[in-house]
Amino acid sequence: MTQATNPYQMWLGLNVTGRPDCYTLLGLPMYETDTGKIMVAAQNAMSRASIPMAPADEPLRQTLISEIQLAQNCLLDPAQKQAYDQQLQAYFSSQTAPVAAAQPATAAPVQAAAPVSPAATASSDSSGDIQLKSKKPSAASSAKSRAKNSAFGLYMSGAAILLLAAVAGGAYFIFTEPADEPVAQNDPEPKVPTPQPPVEKEDEEPEKGRNTPPGPKSGKRPTSNDLASSIPGLGDPEETMAGMPAMDTKPPEPMATAEDQAELKTAIETAWVGISENDFAKSSIALDEVRKLPKTPEGKTDFDRIDQFVQDLMAYNKALNDGTASLRENEELTVGSTSFTVTTIDDNRVVIRFAGQNKGYERGQLPDGFQRAIAISRLKGEDTVKQRVEASYLLLSPKADIEFVRDLWTQSGADGGALAALEAGKKKYLGGSMMASNTSPKPTEMTSTPTDTNTMTPMENTGSMPADSTANVDQLTGLMKQARQQIIDRSAATAQQLIAQAAPLVTAPKHQDKLDHLKEVADLNQQFWQAVSSRLTKLPPDSDLDVNGTMIRVVESDANRLVIRMDGENRRYTLADIPAGLAKFLAEQELPTQAETKKIIGAFLLMTPDGGPERAREELATAFLPDEEINNLVAVLTDPYKLADDLIEQATIPTEADISAPAAAFQEKWNSRIQSAQRLDDHAKIGQEMAAAAMAMPNGSPQQFAGFRYALAESARGGDFATCSQIIHDWHTRFAIDEGEWHLKAMQLAAGSSMSSKVHAAIAQHAIKHVPLLEADGQEKAAIAMTTLAEDSATKARDKDLVEAVKQLSSTP
Repeated sequence: MTQATNPYQMWLGLNVTGRPDCYTLLGLPMYETDTGKIMVAAQNAMSRASIPMAPADEPLRQTLISEIQLAQNCLLDPAQKQAYDQQLQAYFSSQTAPVAAAQPATAAPVQAAAPVSPAATASSDSSGDIQLKSKKPSAASSAKSRAKNSAFGLYMSGAAILLLAAVAGGAYFIFTEPADEPVAQNDPEPKVPTPQPPVEKEDEEPEKGRNTPPGPKSGKRPTSNDLASSIPGLGDPEETMAGMPAMDTKPPEPMATAEDQAELKTAIETAWVGISENDFAKSSIALDEVRKLPKTPEGKTDFDRIDQFVQDLMAYNKALNDGTASLRENEELTVGSTSFTVTTIDDNRVVIRFAGQNKGYERGQLPDGFQRAIAISRLKGEDTVKQRVEASYLLLSPKADIEFVRDLWTQSGADGGALAALEAGKKKYLGGSMMASNTSPKPTEMTSTPTDTNTMTPMENTGSMPADSTANVDQLTGLMKQARQQIIDRSAATAQQLIAQAAPLVTAPKHQDKLDHLKEVADLNQQFWQAVSSRLTKLPPDSDLDVNGTMIRVVESDANRLVIRMDGENRRYTLADIPAGLAKFLAEQELPTQAETKKIIGAFLLMTPDGGPERAREELATAFLPDEEINNLVAVLTDPYKLADDLIEQATIPTEADISAPAAAFQEKWNSRIQSAQRLDDHAKIGQEMAAAAMAMPNGSPQQFAGFRYALAESARGGDFATCSQIIHDWHTRFAIDEGEWHLKAMQLAAGSSMSSKVHAAIAQHAIKHVPLLEADGQEKAAIAMTTLAEDSATKARDKDLVEAVKQLSSTP
C-alpha cells in the first residue's frame, strides 16, 4: 500500500494509515454479535468498494474487496469470530495492564509490565497455540525519543542545576510515556471505561464480576500500528489479511497437470467456437466444466478473461431479447447521439422514428444502432459494467470502429491487457471478424441451450441437418431477410440482387416457394417505384395536384426528386422519403387501370410501414386474386423465415400416458416459480422461459410436447398473446397439432384466469386477428367459438371501439 493511495480512505472513508481490524473495516462496534448487522455492514462496504476509480488503483480495490470478504467470513463464522475476539481481548488486556508504581532507574518499565499471554495460561483454550508477543518500542519510536532527549538537554543546559533536579522526575515521565497515535475510528459504544492511572500490583487478580471483554483504550479502536507486531498479520501494513492466524485461509491450489492444462485449452477453444456460432450458452457450458480444474497462473488468467467475456456477451443478448420483447409504443431510446422513438409495434414489426423519418423493420431485423439502444436501456449494474458489456459486444461486430471499442473499454476501467488478449483470440479463432452470418440472435426467437446430439436417440434426431446443409440454410435465411428489408426500405433493385444470390442455395421445395413469393413481391415493388419515377418526370411546374382531397402545387421535379408547395411552404422529397400516400397517387396516375395495377399497389402497401397486411389484402382482393395467392404474398411480410424449421418433420402427438411423467417432472421444476407469480408480467415471463426450455428439448419428444403445453398456459395467464402465437407456431412445426384449437384454448384459459380489462382486451384483439384465418382454413366451429369469447371479453374490457370491431367480425359473411 502506498502513501499516494489509501484504499481504506478512498472507498470506505476510514482515517487509517494501515490495515484496520475486521470490525473497523466493516464499520461495526467492537465485538458486534448481531449477524444481521454484520451482513449488512459487509454488504455496504462491498458496495462502496465495488465502485471503480482510477485504473491504476484497480489492484488496490481488488485487494480491498478480498479483505472485506475475509472479514465478513471471519465475523460470521462462530469459531473464527471467537478466536479472533480472543486475540483482540488479549491485545487490549496487554495495553491496559498496569505499570509498577516504582521502578529502579535502570529497569525497563514497558517490558516489566508486559502481561503474560492468555494462551500460555489456558492450555485447554482452542486458541492456545497462538503465542502473543509483548509489545516493544519500534525503531522509529526509539529514534524519536532520542531526538527529543537531545533537544531537551540543549534547552535545559542554561538553566539552574536546582531547577534541572526539580523537573528531572517530570522529564523522565514525559520521555518514557508513549505518545498517543491516530485512531482508526471512535467506537460509538465503548465497551470498557477509561482505565485510571495504574495502582494495581502486577500479580493482582482481575476484578470479580467484570464480564465486559477488554476493549480499546479510552474507548477508541486500535490503529494498525497498535496491532502491528502484537497479533501477527492483524494490523501490520506489510502483511495481508489472508495471513491472520485466527481466520481460515484457503489451502494451496493443487498443481495443474499436463492433462489439466490440455483440458483447459480445449475448453477455451470450445468457448471461442460457441462465440463464433453466436451460441454463448455452449461457451458457458464448456467453461463451467473446467471451472474447478487446477490451473497454472497463466491458465487462470486466460480462463477468467474468456469467462468474463462470455458472461458479458450473454448479459448483452439477454438485455436485447428482454428489451425487444418489452418494447412499448412511444418509448424513446438513445445510443450515442442518436435517438429513436417507437411509433408502432405489433407481433412481427416495429416502426421507429429517427433522423426525422419513420422506418419499419421486422423484430428480427432491427438495425444495429437500435438494437444497441435497446440492450443498453435494459442492461443492469453500474455504468462501468454497462460500458464493458457494450464494448464486449462491439468487439465482435465487424462494423464497429476498434478505436471506439478500446476507448469504451478504457472508460469502463477494465484491464487493457485483457482487451488486447481478446482481440488476439478473435483474430485467431474468428479470423478477425465475427462469423459468416454476421447477425445477432433474433430477439423475437426464444434462444435456448443447444442439446448435445450425442445424448439423443436416432428417433430424437429426426429432422436434424448436416453441418454443410445447416450453413447453407443459415446463409439463405440471412439473404432472404435482407432482401425483404431492402424492399421495405424502398430498394427493390438491391432486393432483387440479393434474391439472385440466394437462388443457388435453395434445395428444399418449401424454400423455393418462399423465395419465389419474395421475388414476386420485389418485382411488383420495383414496378411501383419505376412508375412513380416515370410520373415525376411528367409533372409540369406550377401544376396543381388533388391528392385525396388535398391540393398541392408542383414547384419542380425530376426522376428522383419532387418539390411541392403546401400550406404556404415548400417541401422537398426524394424517392426514399416521399410520403406513401403521395407515392401511391403518382403510381396510380402512371399505371394503366387494370387488375395488375391493383396487384402492384397491393404489394407496395404490404411492404410500406404506413400500410400493412390488412390494407394489402383489401387492395389485392380488388385484383381478383385467389385467397391462396393473396396469403402467399402477405406471408412474405409475416413469415419469420425460420427456414431450418421447414426441414423438421412433424411428429405425431404423443399419448397422455407418454406425456404424464415428463409433464409431472416439468411441473415440479417450475411449480415454485408459478406459485410465487403475483402479476401478469410474472406469468408472461415464466411462459417465455418455459418456451425457451421446451425449444431446447429434443424435437418430437414427449418432454418437448409437455413443455410447450405448460409454456402456452403460463403465457395465456399473463395475457401475452404474442408469445402464445410464437409457442403455437413452434409447437405446430414439431408436432401435428391443430393451431386454431390451441389458440382458442389459450384465449379460454386467459379469460378464466383473470378479470383484468387489459387481458380481456388482448383476448378480443387476438380473436380479431385469428378468426379470419380460421374461417379461411374452413374451421367454422372454432371461428364461431372464438368470436363468442371475443364478444364477452370486449364487453368486460369496457372498450366501445373494441366491442364494435368484434361485432363487425361476427357479422362478416
